Amino acid sequence: MRDTLPRPSRDITPRDRRYYVWTVGCQMNVSDSDRLESALQGVGYAPADRPEDASFIVLNSCSVRASAEERIIGKLGDLQSLKRHKPDTQIVLWGCMVGPNNRSIFERQLPMVDHFVSPSAVDEVVALAPHSLYQVDEPALPVASWAHPPVSVHVPIQYGCNMSCAFCVIPLRRGKERSRPLEEIVDEVARIVERGAKEITLLGQIVDSWGHDRPNRPDLAELLRGVHAVPGLVRLRFLTSHPAWMTDKLIATVAELPRAQREINLPVQSGHDEILKVMRRGYTVARYRDLIGKIRAAMPDISLTTDIIVGHPGETREHFDGTRALLEEIRFDKVHIAAYSARPGTRAGAMEEDPALAVSEAEKQARRVELDALQEQIATERNTAFLGQTVEVLVEGEHKGKWRGRTPGNKLVFFADEQDWIGRLARIRVNHTGPWSLQGELLGEGVPA
Repeated sequence: MRDTLPRPSRDITPRDRRYYVWTVGCQMNVSDSDRLESALQGVGYAPADRPEDASFIVLNSCSVRASAEERIIGKLGDLQSLKRHKPDTQIVLWGCMVGPNNRSIFERQLPMVDHFVSPSAVDEVVALAPHSLYQVDEPALPVASWAHPPVSVHVPIQYGCNMSCAFCVIPLRRGKERSRPLEEIVDEVARIVERGAKEITLLGQIVDSWGHDRPNRPDLAELLRGVHAVPGLVRLRFLTSHPAWMTDKLIATVAELPRAQREINLPVQSGHDEILKVMRRGYTVARYRDLIGKIRAAMPDISLTTDIIVGHPGETREHFDGTRALLEEIRFDKVHIAAYSARPGTRAGAMEEDPALAVSEAEKQARRVELDALQEQIATERNTAFLGQTVEVLVEGEHKGKWRGRTPGNKLVFFADEQDWIGRLARIRVNHTGPWSLQGELLGEGVPA
């Protein structure tokens, strides 16, 4: 379970007004769960640390990989005994496993589940809470309404996806792309910042395609400017981008806005044109390389991250070597590497059934391990450049007796001090580097851009 919200006192809250939320999956799911917890607290519920202490249990599910679905099914199995002993417990299965075009979920034997709810439908979930003060016929719930939000908050700006990547089940589960209105997003960000948040991450399945389905077709660059102007905002980020929508205008806007952080996540998925074509990604390696060049020319200090899938149906060792070569060439700051997982209903899922195209599980894992080792070496070398440098860190919380925060490039930094630094900017001189984080000594307080 992921805890991000302040916890009200449990001592004065009976079990029938406690909830338990368990989340698997992407940042969109995490954001949905954060908003759900905020809304549940707004209608009189308090969180529980354990499912057995709650009368209302919500599992927010993911379908991107088979392992994610297996975790949810395993959790439901654990809850079956609880349901037998406490039959008044209400259990909700929420998220992508219940999305459109996934009728198979209803063919499973899941007698412990009382309600199935589609992704992102926060108000529908809250309306199911048995002792909620909320009525179904009331207007949609206000979002991000917690009194003291986390330092960094993810704000969804669109739902669904219109792309047709061969490996991806998201369009089938979350439906067509729907962009939220600019004014609505800016207003929500203003309310979140007014309550104390310092950093906002704008979130979308293809975040840089935001606005194309709105009247007059605004774009992400315009939205960034609108959010950037919110008083009190310290940092602004966005993810996840797609190379097909990364425009010169967007790159220039990120470079120009002082609160826009120097970090871009741009998934490439493969480093070989033949596999990119099979994946239906809509660009070539040359096009991707050109985008990276433009981004680094506009922002030499940019932190670049990407996503890679190894073992996609049809991927040969030659194709994989192209991916490895691209990682060695571009030298990303961070790479999320996943072994291909077949998803029902996708084009690649059908390809996986052809023995001539399928990559063995052992080979998938071997390729993943090989790239992980390469990226660890690259990240170690890139982070070594920070040794002795002073970085500005937005502090998010504590970890094992040290303060934990992130640089503008999203590097994780730890430092020790007796003061309370949560939500503050700290200037840190780096005295130790590793592949995944930096450590240093406090020099003083930072100054917002």
